[in-house]
Parts: sequence; C-alpha cells; structure tokens
Amino acid sequence: MPEGTITFVVNTTLERVWDFMADPKLHTHCIPGCVSCEITGPDTNLWIMDLELGPFIKRLEVKSRNVEINPPRSGKWEGQTEGAKIIVEMQLADNGESSTLITYRLGIEPKSFLLRSMGQLIKEKLDRDVKIYAKNLKETLESAT
Repeated sequence: MPEGTITFVVNTTLERVWDFMADPKLHTHCIPGCVSCEITGPDTNLWIMDLELGPFIKRLEVKSRNVEINPPRSGKWEGQTEGAKIIVEMQLADNGESSTLITYRLGIEPKSFLLRSMGQLIKEKLDRDVKIYAKNLKETLESAT
C-alpha cells in the first residue's frame, strides 16, 4: 500500500491542534485536493476530492468513517471510494513550550487495476501531499496564535 508519513512540530498546544484537526469543517482547506467535506453522521463524512496523478485529474467521492479516536492523542480514519481505500492516521504528543509533535500518515490501498499499476506515482503524490498538508496546517494554526 503506497503511503506518505511526516512528523513535524506546530507551535501551539496539543488541545488546540486536536480541536482543529478533529473538525473536518475547520481544516479542509489544509488538505491537498480537498474540494469539500459534508458531515453525514456522528462518525461519518463525505469528502469531495480531486485526485491528480500526472496529467490526469479525477474527482472522487470519499465516504469516510472514524475507526479509532483517542482525544487528544490519536485518530484513525478510513475512506472508501471507487477503486481505492484511503487510510489516515495521526498521533499527537505534547512537545513542551506550548508546542505539539504531530505524526501524520496517509495511505491508499488501490483496488482497481489502473490505480494498482500507478503505485510509484501514487507514492510520490502521497509524499508531496503530506508535506503540503503539514505546511498548511502549521501555517494556519501558528498564524492564529
């Protein structure tokens, strides 16, 4: 399964980071390719995402659910879309001096032949996307402090 992982520090409290990341409506603009997010139930969301691989762009509807939530320390979510399963995990730790250490992992389990054949492109995209997400999240949270 191709995945991208990043660990980074945000200069704000663990609780503030958790509150922001746990509310999809607050942080959709930080997620590369995210067009919108609709909360469909207490543990479910419908995401509209633009997946860009090389010269191709495909609009996806991703139905996600909370798998394991341990506020304010960790969370795991799974999403289903045509041809793929998406897994997102995050771990938060107090880093002292009102800063938070975040480990963020994004993985895609391709189910369609087309996506399976693009494994290296997907891996490269995920590596880029987690870096962009970390940059966006850090800028958003630190600029509001």
